[in-house]
Amino acid sequence: DVIRRDYDGFVMYEGGFAQLEYNKDKVSAFVSGGLTNTSYWRKDRFYYSGDKQLSSKKHYLGGNVKAGLNYNLDDYNNVFFNTGFISRAPIFDNTFINSQSSHERNPDAKNEKVYSFELGYGYRSQYFSANVNAYYTMWKDKALYDTGSYEDVNGASQRWTMNMTGAQANHMGIELDFVAKPLRWLDVTGMFSWGDWRWNGNAKGFYYNGAGQMLADLKTGEVVSDMANAEQYRANIKMDNIHVGGSAQTTAALGVNVRPMKGLRLSLDWNFFARNYAGYDIDAGQAGMGNEYVVTEPWEIPSYHTFDLSAGYSFDFGKVRATLSGNVNNLLDQEYIADARDGSKHDWETATRVLYGFGRTYSVRLKFNF
Repeated sequence: DVIRRDYDGFVMYEGGFAQLEYNKDKVSAFVSGGLTNTSYWRKDRFYYSGDKQLSSKKHYLGGNVKAGLNYNLDDYNNVFFNTGFISRAPIFDNTFINSQSSHERNPDAKNEKVYSFELGYGYRSQYFSANVNAYYTMWKDKALYDTGSYEDVNGASQRWTMNMTGAQANHMGIELDFVAKPLRWLDVTGMFSWGDWRWNGNAKGFYYNGAGQMLADLKTGEVVSDMANAEQYRANIKMDNIHVGGSAQTTAALGVNVRPMKGLRLSLDWNFFARNYAGYDIDAGQAGMGNEYVVTEPWEIPSYHTFDLSAGYSFDFGKVRATLSGNVNNLLDQEYIADARDGSKHDWETATRVLYGFGRTYSVRLKFNF
């Protein structure tokens, strides 16, 4: 049945792309670019009637530019540099004050901007290959959203929404990967990645009720009557130097691949994950009108490592080539926390959700090539 809402959201997307490449002697380079237009509108059959059901269209022009350069120092060594810029339209929900019940537009919605730089070095030989690179990515005007409830003057529960703007995240780090082939039947692979991903600056926003009116008081639901003085009702969420949650910022892996006889392959891989911070919601309701709410460093999930074993054997099955293979993931049945949601005291005891990783799992496959 139709309860509290009945609407359609529409997204129209158009774009174009072009790329130019150059390759000569020791130099290779590319430059590419794209231009996009994203349009949003909605049709609401619950809160609007007649010819007012359809909202106006809002267009967001975006695009990207990327460029890269590689120079081969000799037959074994090369250096490379990549850079790029992306302007991405905000998501549908962020472009409305309340996308589920109102045509009212969010006046603060703007494109997210991403600036990225990468510098690296590579080595290639018959027995050993490796890459090492450093990167820096700046994500500006990251769109954040929160909602909550309040009681109006009649004691009825109402919802407020806030579209936060101004948040910035900085991602930087180094990465290394290699492949060693000391023997014809032996390969050793490895990788290491260390990142420092943090929020930077403040997110700001206003509280709005379901009708798209700016609120002056969350306790009573009083709306702002004098928009000239609206700035005093803007909430500030301070996020300086807080780690980004949800992904391990230090990872490593080491693998051994052995081919003891024709058609047979055995592999053992070690995987390591550390500095994984719990995901968290920014509780904008704690900021209050015109006040500052400081986001606290989330819980750092304990590091863990796992071993994966795999094997494969290829053989002739009549006139058909067949491959029998299998995997044992988490060979030692390691117990670990893969993901979590941060709690009030930013520790394991108050985490609101903890997702344990899979224990030991098996898979077997048989493949025929006709």
